[in-house]
Amino acid sequence: MYDAELMAVATGAAGTLVAAIATSGAERMRLKVAHFFRRATQDQQRAAAQAVDDTAARLTSPSPETQALAATAWAQLIAQYFAEHRDATSEVDELAVPAAPASKVWNQHNTASR
Repeated sequence: MYDAELMAVATGAAGTLVAAIATSGAERMRLKVAHFFRRATQDQQRAAAQAVDDTAARLTSPSPETQALAATAWAQLIAQYFAEHRDATSEVDELAVPAAPASKVWNQHNTASR
């Protein structure tokens, strides 16, 4: 089992990550997740990438229960990574900071004729 401090950090990061996937989308968060898990084994990296896709798929019809389940799964994945790479805890802020939402550009064209 993981120690309480490690689980607290992992749980906080997981909740923020799930919210970021919900608001920013899987594509934007995939790069952050890949960067964070860069020291992981290839299997762990694949599991993290798959978790991004799974989370995005679950959140297509978001509910508090769905978000809680996704956050729990991420907390376990992150805690396992922390257990093997303690130095990654200093980088968790980068993972937990939500990506800025994609900007929207609107073009309005007004024409008149008589």
